[in-house]
Amino acid sequence: MPNMKLEFSLPPLPAQATRPNHLYQGDEPLQYILPRACHSTCGLVSNAQNLLSSDTKLFTTLTRELAEETAVLLDFGVAVAGIPVIYVEEIESTRTSNCVIDFRVSEGLPGILRPDGDGPFPFSAGADTSRRVRFRLNGRGFYQAQCVQGSQRWARLSVLSGGPCTIRISLAGFIPTTSNTPVDRLPGLFQCSDKMLSQAWACGARTLQLNSIPARTIPPPWQVSADMGVLIDSQRCNAYGWGGGWTDYTVEFCGMILEGGLAWNVRVFGNRPGMLFQLSLDGSGVARLEQWYGYYNTAQTTLEPKLIASTELKNAKIEIGQWFKLHTVCEGDDVVRITINEEERVEFKQGRIGAEWSPQSTVPDNDFPHLPRGSVGIGAGMDQVCRFKDMVVRAIPSGEVLYQSALNTSAVLSDFGIGWNQLPYLFDGAKRDRYPWTADIIIGGKALYYSTAGTEYVRGNILASILRENDSPLLAGGGPPGLDFGRSRRDTMFTVLTINYSLYLILVVFDYWWYTGDGSLLELAWPRITRCLSYMETKVDDRGLLDVTGVEAGDYDYYNGIQAGISTKRNALYVAVLRACAEMTTCPVLKAGETGNDYLQQAQRTATAIKAHCYNPKTGHFNIADSRLEGFQQETHAWLVTEGLVTGDRLPAILAKLAQLGTSTHNAAPLSFSQDTPHVPPVISPIMSAFHIMAAITAGQHAEAEAVLRRVWEPMMNETSEHFTGTTWEFLTAEGAPFKGDFCSYAQLFSVGPTFILPRYVLGVEPRAAGFRKFVVYPRLRIDGLLWAQGRVSTPKGEHIEVRWQAFEAGWRLSCRAPVGLTGSVVVPDWVWSKRKEVRVNGTRHEGAEEIQIGPDGVDVLVHFV
Repeated sequence: MPNMKLEFSLPPLPAQATRPNHLYQGDEPLQYILPRACHSTCGLVSNAQNLLSSDTKLFTTLTRELAEETAVLLDFGVAVAGIPVIYVEEIESTRTSNCVIDFRVSEGLPGILRPDGDGPFPFSAGADTSRRVRFRLNGRGFYQAQCVQGSQRWARLSVLSGGPCTIRISLAGFIPTTSNTPVDRLPGLFQCSDKMLSQAWACGARTLQLNSIPARTIPPPWQVSADMGVLIDSQRCNAYGWGGGWTDYTVEFCGMILEGGLAWNVRVFGNRPGMLFQLSLDGSGVARLEQWYGYYNTAQTTLEPKLIASTELKNAKIEIGQWFKLHTVCEGDDVVRITINEEERVEFKQGRIGAEWSPQSTVPDNDFPHLPRGSVGIGAGMDQVCRFKDMVVRAIPSGEVLYQSALNTSAVLSDFGIGWNQLPYLFDGAKRDRYPWTADIIIGGKALYYSTAGTEYVRGNILASILRENDSPLLAGGGPPGLDFGRSRRDTMFTVLTINYSLYLILVVFDYWWYTGDGSLLELAWPRITRCLSYMETKVDDRGLLDVTGVEAGDYDYYNGIQAGISTKRNALYVAVLRACAEMTTCPVLKAGETGNDYLQQAQRTATAIKAHCYNPKTGHFNIADSRLEGFQQETHAWLVTEGLVTGDRLPAILAKLAQLGTSTHNAAPLSFSQDTPHVPPVISPIMSAFHIMAAITAGQHAEAEAVLRRVWEPMMNETSEHFTGTTWEFLTAEGAPFKGDFCSYAQLFSVGPTFILPRYVLGVEPRAAGFRKFVVYPRLRIDGLLWAQGRVSTPKGEHIEVRWQAFEAGWRLSCRAPVGLTGSVVVPDWVWSKRKEVRVNGTRHEGAEEIQIGPDGVDVLVHFV
C-alpha cells in the first residue's frame, strides 16, 4: 500500500557543532591526528600497530642493522593536514652521530613509494618545498617539523642511520592546523538517499576544511636567531619582496653549510624562475658551485630545473659549520661574478633568450632566458641545511645600499614575504599550490557557503587581493600567504595580473556579498572594481568584444595554452561580471545611483557581439578564440548557456556537442575539449564540469547534469582506489586517474562543485537577495531514482534554513524552517506539480500556484498524486 499520509521516513539530521570551523571543539585539549591503520612494514619493525593508539606507554620498535632498510607505512584513512610530529621513547645506537628518522608523506599511495614522497613543490613561496621531514634524534622526547604538510593520507617513517640503531616511537602523526569537525556537523549539510551523491558533497566539504587556513597557522619556513641568522632546511629560495626592479647590483652575505649545501638566486622577479646558484659540499669536503635556471635543484612535475654550468671550488676553504663570505656581482649583460671568501672567483654566463617569460616556455639545451632585473633570494636545495647572515645589496655604480639586514630578527620574514599568515585564507589546493588564488574560489566559495560557512576565509582572499597595490588597474589573482600587509603594498612579490583572474575576483566578491549580505567588504572593494572595469573597457573593440593579448590573456588552465585575442569564454565571463556589478550597485552602502544601468547596457552590447561574431556557422559552435578556431571547449559553451547567450536553433546543437565530450573517456565523463582540438591534453576537469552541470540545469537537461556529476566524481569516491583520500581531485585523465600523477592536487577547490550544486539544485536552497533576506527552496534538479534529500544552509542570521523532502509512490512532501526575518518561498518542482491531485500547505488545502510562501513557523507542503 502506498504511504497515503506522506509521512517522512528520513534519518535524523545530525546537529551542527558549536564551533565548526575552530581547530578544536569547545574546551577540548589538543588531539594529535593519528593513523588509522598500518599498511605495511619492511625490515625489523615490531608492534607497528601501537602507533594507532594515543596511549604513549605503547611504542613501536624500529631496528636497523647495517644497510638494511627499516620502515613503517601508515594509513590515515583520508587526507589530513598538520605539522608532522613524533615522540621518541628510546634510542639505542653505537654511532656517534645522530640517528635520523625520515618522515615522508603523500596524498595517494603511489607517491609514498617514491623517495621524496609526492613532492617536492618548489613553486610556492612560504609553503614547505619538500614532502619529507628529517628528524635528527639526540634523545628521548618530542620532535616537531617546522612547516605544515597540507594534505596527505599516507606517511612513511624510515630509519636513515647507517646502523646498527634501534628506535622506539610512541607517537607518529600530525598537530592539526585545520578544522576536523565531522562534515555532518558543519553549518551546511546535504544528505540524500543516494550514497554516492551524499559522499560527493561530503568529500567536497572535507576538501574545503583542508583548504580553510585560520590566521597565524602557517609557520614561516625559516627559523631566525639573534646570533646565528636564519636557518633554512631544504626550502627553495625566497626573494626580498621589494627588489623586483633592481638591475645592476652586488649582493654580499655570510653563509654556513650544516648539511649538504646552500642556495641563492639573483635577478629573480615575482615568482618566476631565475638564476639559481647551488653550492654543495660532499662527504669528503669537496665543494661544487652550480648554476641552474629554475626554482630548485630538484624537479616538480611541471617545473623542470635546468643545470647550466658546474665547477669545482678548489681554493674556497669551505667547511661544515663554519661561516664563509659570498659576493655576487650582476652588471648589465656581463657574466655574473661570484667570489667566495675573497679567495676564489667564478664566472657564469647570463641567458640570451629575450622572449617574454611564460610558464609553458621551453628552454633550449644551451641557453636560458635573459634576466635583466630582479631581486635577491636565499634558500637551500634538497636535503640541505644552512644558515645566512649579514646581507647587503648595493647598487652599481652608485654604491647605494638597496637592502641591508643582519638576518637575525623576525622582521626578515616580512622582508622576504614568508611570515605567519596575517589573514585567514581559502587555498586553492591543500598540498599545492597552497596559495589564495581567486580563480579557485569561483567554485570553492559557493561550496563553502553551503558547507563550512567559513566566510572569513573567502573574505581573507578578497582582502589580500584588494590590498595589493600595483601600477596595473587589474586585480591581483593571488599572492604569497606570508605577506605582511603592514609593509608597503607596492611590492614585487608574486602575483597574477590578467583579465580573467580579475573577472573571477569580481564574481567572487559578488558571491560573497550575495550569500553574506556584508556590504562593508563590497564598499572597500568597489573603487578597485570600478577602476578595473574602466580599464577593461579600453580593451573592448568597436564591435563590443574584449580583445586581450600577452600575459593579460592568461587563465588558470595553463596546460591548455593561452586564449589570445577575442576569447569567447573571456567575453562570456565579462557579460556575467557586468550583470553581477549591476546587481551590486543596488547595495545601499555603495550609493551607486544609476550606474547599474550602464553595466547592463555594456553587458547587452557584449552579449549581442558574442552571438554575432564569436559563433562559427561552419563548425556549428562558438570559437575558442579568434586565434584558435579549431575545436570545441566545454567551459566556454557552459558559460554561454548559463548566461543565456545560446538561443534558438543553436541551443540544441550546442547541448548535443557538450554531451558528446565523453565519447573517448573510461566512463563517458566529458573532456574539457573535443578530441579534434589541437594542442590540448585529454583532461577531465571538475571545475569545467561543474559549469557544464549548471549549464545543463539551466537548459532543463536533468539527465545530462546527473550523468556529468556521477561520471566525473565517481572515481574520486572509489574507496578501494589507491588514490582515494576522501577529498576531491584537481583534474583527471581520460582513464579516470589523477592527471599528472603525484603532481595532481587531491584536495583541490576546483573540484568541490557538488558541494554547492547538490544543496542548491537538489535540496533547492538559494538566495534571491543579498544575505538570504529573500530566498527560495526550489529542488529543480531531478535525479532519477532519488527518494529523499535533507540538509541545512547557513545564513547571516546565525541560524540555518533547514529543508527535507521525500518522494512517495502516492505523492511528495517538503518541509522547511527558516530564521525569523527572512522572506522565503517554496517552488514545487515541475515533475511533482504536473502530477498533483491535491496540495496541502500546513494541513490546509492549497488552490494557488506552485510557489508557496514560507511562514514564520516554517512550511509543510504535501502534494498528493492520488
